[in-house]
Amino acid sequence: MRTGPKRRNGAKRIMSAAVSVIATAVVMTGCATGQDGTPTRAAPQPPAHCTTTECPELPVYSSKQIADSGVTPANASTTVPAYMTEVLDDLDRTWQEWFAELNIESITPGRVLIEPGETFTSECLGKSESVLTSDFPNALFCTLDKQPDGQGVERTGSIVLPVQTFADIWNGRLFGSDGIMLGDFTAATIIAHEYGHNVMYRLADAYGMIESQFPRGNDPELLADCFAGNWAGTVFARKDLSIKEIAQAAVLIFSIGDPLPDQGHGTSIERIQALTRGFTEKLTGHGQPLTCLKNYWPEALGS
Repeated sequence: MRTGPKRRNGAKRIMSAAVSVIATAVVMTGCATGQDGTPTRAAPQPPAHCTTTECPELPVYSSKQIADSGVTPANASTTVPAYMTEVLDDLDRTWQEWFAELNIESITPGRVLIEPGETFTSECLGKSESVLTSDFPNALFCTLDKQPDGQGVERTGSIVLPVQTFADIWNGRLFGSDGIMLGDFTAATIIAHEYGHNVMYRLADAYGMIESQFPRGNDPELLADCFAGNWAGTVFARKDLSIKEIAQAAVLIFSIGDPLPDQGHGTSIERIQALTRGFTEKLTGHGQPLTCLKNYWPEALGS
């Protein structure tokens, strides 16, 4: 059972005081109503920007949230989609709370889990390759695909995950190639990386940013790696991760880095550096989205 995220910098005291004030106001004045007597809601606040000195921290829950997948070749058809869904649920829960502190709502992405025997047509790929199967050798976030999120609400912008390709991870295969130290958190890190693209997309949309203000070069991919590290840090802080699983994430990033600089994703060293920046803050605590924004997308920071 979740008992609430841990926060620093006096946020708990501020939240407690705010709840007390709101509760008192409700008791004294009741709900506001319109002229016809129907309840009315306060006008939504404009989106807030992180600044170079102030930005919400990603919440850390105080109890274990993600169970071991228990994937075996015999049960992969059921355990892999269940594990992928559990990771997506956790990412939704964690990032929604962070966005809420910036007055940004409706940030959950659509989800597509392509099961064996099924196909999915993505709007982000050319006609010749747009029909994806369960063994498509990649995962992606597409800003154009409209699909339901974890609560069944249709969202523009969806994460597309081929189930058979993910099942191969537990069989020692990573996107069609032999891999080492593969397992639960290899799969989770890939999903968290794609979710990192969703985080960038939702921020840009909330702030009305144009393409020239987006991260450039390798930075979109490195930012997604860094955001994935942010989430991994919160998972480790609540003791959902072992050292072995952290190593799985590092080996994954090393395996999929570009062989040369400026090829779109970042070299292995650049990607490990981005993941590490997101994961830890000077070895004293888990890393924060502000660190990622400063390094890979300063245009998203306010004054």
